[in-house]
Amino acid sequence: MHALCLPCAGCPPCLPSQRKLSLRVRHAHTCRRSFAAGGVAGAVDTMFTMPLDTIKTQMQIKQHTGMFSCARLIVTADGTRGLYFGFKPFMIQASGKAAVRFCMYDMLCKGVDAAEIDRSQHPTMWTSICGMGAGMAEALVWTAPTERLKVLRQSRAGMGDRTNHVSVGQFIRQHGVSTLYVGAVPTMLRQATSVATRFAMLDQVKAAVCGMLGNDTRRAPAWVVFVAGGVGGFVSAMVNNPLDVAKSRIQSGISKAPPHQPARLSLTSHQNAILRLSPTNSIKGIPLLIYAAGSIYYY
Repeated sequence: MHALCLPCAGCPPCLPSQRKLSLRVRHAHTCRRSFAAGGVAGAVDTMFTMPLDTIKTQMQIKQHTGMFSCARLIVTADGTRGLYFGFKPFMIQASGKAAVRFCMYDMLCKGVDAAEIDRSQHPTMWTSICGMGAGMAEALVWTAPTERLKVLRQSRAGMGDRTNHVSVGQFIRQHGVSTLYVGAVPTMLRQATSVATRFAMLDQVKAAVCGMLGNDTRRAPAWVVFVAGGVGGFVSAMVNNPLDVAKSRIQSGISKAPPHQPARLSLTSHQNAILRLSPTNSIKGIPLLIYAAGSIYYY
């Protein structure tokens, strides 16, 4: 009997324990493929979206008349390299979070199936639930600390900052490990709702387009996946941008705690960042966030 446990001529039937072992092996292979594919997609995504993400962050934490004036200010002060401030943590974040997201989503879906729950009865609901769980895991395991480092570096763009910056190790020694999780709560809320919305919209839009074209959703053309991801990114950005603005403002500040004391997460800082949001501020960076949110699904 071969690895997939399909009937073979001359082979004895598989025992139930052998079938379960084969399924676990296949699930492990699927998770590894999802992890690797997500990592590659995140790395490629970074190369194109980093300048847009830097402009978005700048618009969220500072006063700018528009994205073009913001980009012009950054390039004038720091050159093109200013648009790539925080590139290393952003690349690590994008690769890692995409890998964790897709791997965790597969694991949660397999867990629901193992519980003998028929997801096809309520596909949108289960896609959203598994997506929300994947987003929360992604935020806590990977996104929150790397996002904190990225935003801190991006906040210096456009200031003509030529000084040498401290390493991650020095930063942690000065402010404590907990400083990496400043803004972790809004980051987790943003990622949970964002990933749930994207996965749900991706499946629905892809199914609708493939239905009109008469294609199988499992063999959807790349442009269909790109369109579906763009729609999911659009809806996700519209819903989550206020949280993203609050997160950026919280994470752009460095704790004033003495070097020997770890930085502490303050509920007051979260409340103040949210209360300071006006309707205008809460939609800053939406056009850039939409593109960045949808682009990863093309790869």
